[in-house]
Amino acid sequence: MERRPGVAYRRPDGDPNRVVVEAAGESRLDVDALPRSDWLEATAETDRDRLRSALDGEVVDVTYRLATDDEPTWVRECGQRDERGDVVGYLLPASEQVERRRRVERQRERLAEFASVVSHDLRNPLSVAAGNLELAKEFEGEAGDERLERATDALDWMDDLISDLLALAREGRSVEAAARVDLRPVVEAAWRTVGSGAEAELVIDDRLPTVECDRSRLRQALENLFRNAIEHGTSADCSPGDVSGVSGTDDGAGPAETASDESEADPPAATSLRIFVGSLPDGFYVADDGSGIDPDEREVVFQPGHTTAEDGTGFGLAIVERIAEAHGWSVSVTESRAGGARFEFEGVDDVADADLAKPDSGGVATDAGGSPTR
Repeated sequence: MERRPGVAYRRPDGDPNRVVVEAAGESRLDVDALPRSDWLEATAETDRDRLRSALDGEVVDVTYRLATDDEPTWVRECGQRDERGDVVGYLLPASEQVERRRRVERQRERLAEFASVVSHDLRNPLSVAAGNLELAKEFEGEAGDERLERATDALDWMDDLISDLLALAREGRSVEAAARVDLRPVVEAAWRTVGSGAEAELVIDDRLPTVECDRSRLRQALENLFRNAIEHGTSADCSPGDVSGVSGTDDGAGPAETASDESEADPPAATSLRIFVGSLPDGFYVADDGSGIDPDEREVVFQPGHTTAEDGTGFGLAIVERIAEAHGWSVSVTESRAGGARFEFEGVDDVADADLAKPDSGGVATDAGGSPTR
């Protein structure tokens, strides 16, 4: 005799509170755990109206949760009214259906995140390219060629970013391929994309480590941190694409300025903000001497959509946290000694020569932003 796949049931008069089990079949549902009375009371409160509404029809097909144990059980109820007005049918486990629904929801979330990341991260290199193309029209010779090269670099980075973001949308992950890379060149490349001008300066610790990471994703995180510092730490009419003072890049800005005690002095008159990158024993930090982040805001700055800027999207720091977590790192924000913001990336297990961040003899090592390293 053929066994039925679900639990055969009857609801007298379609009563949402009464279920009579007629045959258990081969269902994965625990028949003994099913309520025999007060069925509606055992149904999750947010699902009760949906169940009642379904039972009002001639054909019933509804999925809901039953509180049969510590964890709710998803049940699919399929039935129809007979000539006596009872609802008869089968109760089926709905785990597969629920999992499909969850997969669809996750795909929607990734699509929404992808759209937000694209709009946020492509804005800056696009503005850099457009600004330099406009300036190239005003200059001749080498000056014009330099502006065109900067625009080309920004467009090349946009192409790489689009490719990576498409991969992120397809595969739903933030890290593609990890490899050992020197941190300093990644920092310098991120700074070049942020732009050039005269109101901010990048100060790089000459002891930056080698880390195991996805270079492209790490560069994306650093760009967002630099952009966030510039938007909140320079004059209101200065955009990231208008800022420079790069120390230690290969764009002709001169030798790198290292993070040292001297960097705690007042910045040059032409510089309103300094951004520091240095080593930690198990990672690295990005700090600045701007206005900092209010302690009450530090718990929420990484939440998607949170922003204090009128034209901000609120996704920059959320992207930073996602990229750190995808690498297995943690990122936190605190205050630098100079009163600005300091973002610490920790749990970077494959940091080469991490002990270089410690003092050579006694005392406490401090970063260029002024906070003691741990």
